[in-house]
Amino acid sequence: MRFLQDEITCPHCNTHGGKLKQNRPILIRDLSVFGKIVYLNTPRRQFYCQHCQRHFTEKLPFVDWERRYTQRYEEYVYQRVQSASVEQVSRDEYLSWDQIQGIFNHQFSLKKKMIGKK
Repeated sequence: MRFLQDEITCPHCNTHGGKLKQNRPILIRDLSVFGKIVYLNTPRRQFYCQHCQRHFTEKLPFVDWERRYTQRYEEYVYQRVQSASVEQVSRDEYLSWDQIQGIFNHQFSLKKKMIGKK
């Protein structure tokens, strides 16, 4: 696998040149395609900054921190729960009630924060 960047900017000291230390792929659930469940095998790269001597993990623009679903999938689930029950969405998406409720609560809190910033 080849990446666009082998070095990135350290979020702690803003120095460019963090060195790649390890790559641990994770599975991220995305929107279904043609009725098939889709998981993205996404590299989760961890870097070491020689300047501030700290480790950090690359942030992915399409996944919120410590989440296992893409932002667009979570938005889709949130919209579905507004028009159907959590139980129905749970059955349709093959996720537990707690997972659907967690996605809904996460999206609700994000939207609430956005409204508060306006």
